[in-house]
Amino acid sequence: MGINADSKDSSLGILPVDGRALHPTSSNRSKAAEAAGSSQHQSIMATIADDDDRLLVRIGYTPVLQRHFSRWSTVSYAISILGVLGSVPATFGAPMSSGGPATAVWAWFIGSIMAYCIASSVSELVSAYPTAGGMYYVTKHVVPPEHVAIWAWVIGWCNFLGQAAGVASLAYTISQMIMATAVMHTLDNGKAVFVPEAYQTVLLAIFVLCMFGTICSFPTNWLHRIILWFAPINIIASICICIALLILTPNKQSPQWVFTTVIDGSGWDSKGFSFLLGFLSVAWTMTDYDGTTHMSEETHDAAIRGPVAIRAAILISGVVGWMLTITFCFCMSDFDAIMATPTGLPVAQIFFNAGGKTGGTIMWFFVMLVQFFTGCSAMLANARMAWAFSRDHAFPFPGFWSKVNSFTHTPVNAVWLVVAFCSCLDLIGIGSTLTITAIFNITAPALDISYIAVIVAHRWYEGTVVFHPGPYTMGRWSKPVNAIAVTWVVFISVVLFFPTIKPVKADNMNYAICVAAFIGLFSTLWWFAGARKTYTGPRTSDTIDLLPPEDPEDILSDYDLP
Repeated sequence: MGINADSKDSSLGILPVDGRALHPTSSNRSKAAEAAGSSQHQSIMATIADDDDRLLVRIGYTPVLQRHFSRWSTVSYAISILGVLGSVPATFGAPMSSGGPATAVWAWFIGSIMAYCIASSVSELVSAYPTAGGMYYVTKHVVPPEHVAIWAWVIGWCNFLGQAAGVASLAYTISQMIMATAVMHTLDNGKAVFVPEAYQTVLLAIFVLCMFGTICSFPTNWLHRIILWFAPINIIASICICIALLILTPNKQSPQWVFTTVIDGSGWDSKGFSFLLGFLSVAWTMTDYDGTTHMSEETHDAAIRGPVAIRAAILISGVVGWMLTITFCFCMSDFDAIMATPTGLPVAQIFFNAGGKTGGTIMWFFVMLVQFFTGCSAMLANARMAWAFSRDHAFPFPGFWSKVNSFTHTPVNAVWLVVAFCSCLDLIGIGSTLTITAIFNITAPALDISYIAVIVAHRWYEGTVVFHPGPYTMGRWSKPVNAIAVTWVVFISVVLFFPTIKPVKADNMNYAICVAAFIGLFSTLWWFAGARKTYTGPRTSDTIDLLPPEDPEDILSDYDLP
């Protein structure tokens, strides 16, 4: 498992001056040699940016975005899109209520290992084809040409809608966190004076989405400088909060209670099944692995740095998330009272119990800040996916949504398409909390299924479809890791679609399965209603399949350099 240097070299092609696709000719050997000789006087070797753009042209797209993301900003972005300091407190109540402290602790540990298998499988594929489309684009190179359109259509919609549900849920969660702070500061003798209405939470969530959109509309070099700070703040704040909680919290729980206590809080009369329901927290947090790859066309050396960042983010986030989960469990001094907190978020109550209003608010501020970072990162990935999907004519008015702003050199229109779409999702929360929760719950299954579908297709058709490996490959470990990833996603997706409480009633039903069915029905009906006549999959010139990876220089003569 590692970096294949030969594959790195093999990905280089020839970049036209104006970025247009390459056109084969039969009489340019001397021109190519002369051009190559001239370029050697200008530079000993091509810059990384040129290498990336050559690869993008070979893949079949014209480079139109600016590359400013470096090694560290890419890693920071990958860590921030998981955002454990924001996501763990937001979801901590789910495993605790269903299975107790040991469920929260060990579900996170096991889930992180499985997440690494999925992320490694994703990294191997996107390393070969680093585009803003991520796994959606990879589909074109792992299934036969006659099946590309339908596969890309379904996987693209699963990926886009899963990401959009995640962005909407992040904004909604931040709104809930702000409301929880307001509730805590208005408590009178343990009773909440202020109780937020559904419309207040939703309107604040839409305002947060607009803030996401404003930041995501910035030029890429601005985003690079901003995102550099996301991961350090996330990690440092997590360590400091854990230390503060362990020092300030009185009457901490024992290690035996934290690591061995499993309860049947779900009502399914099975501690084992209640334990499985505890995977909701890690599944919701440790997903969107290909989010980093959606920034590939703005990243230097994306074929290598993308996979490295994805795997590093899973390792770091897995450790930090486990540390936070264990710390929160130790600080559950009064389990029943904390779980019944008027804030609606048990971790908020833990913070205020430990630090009082002032100290608790300071710690909670960093949780909300990191969650905001996560929301910005997730929207950035979702917007780039929308842009990539639009340029392949999967959306109505593709020319408008795929337009790159001449001032920022970023797809601003796609950003605000995502803002508008996610706002519509959050507006559902005014009428039905159950429906909005179901939409949020589809995030992890939709994204993970979109990943394993590509992995399965790659293995199913590998004997008939040519696949050019990228710099990152797992070698002989590839198939076993792929098998673990696929098995886990199928298993956990079934679990996450189950109702979390029994007896099942209308007000506690898990409607995520209904949302999943709607997504499948929607994409299928649209396909047969007309999309199959206009959508052909990723619209590229397939230059990469014309250039043998082992010796691209021998093909120089066959390509016209405009």
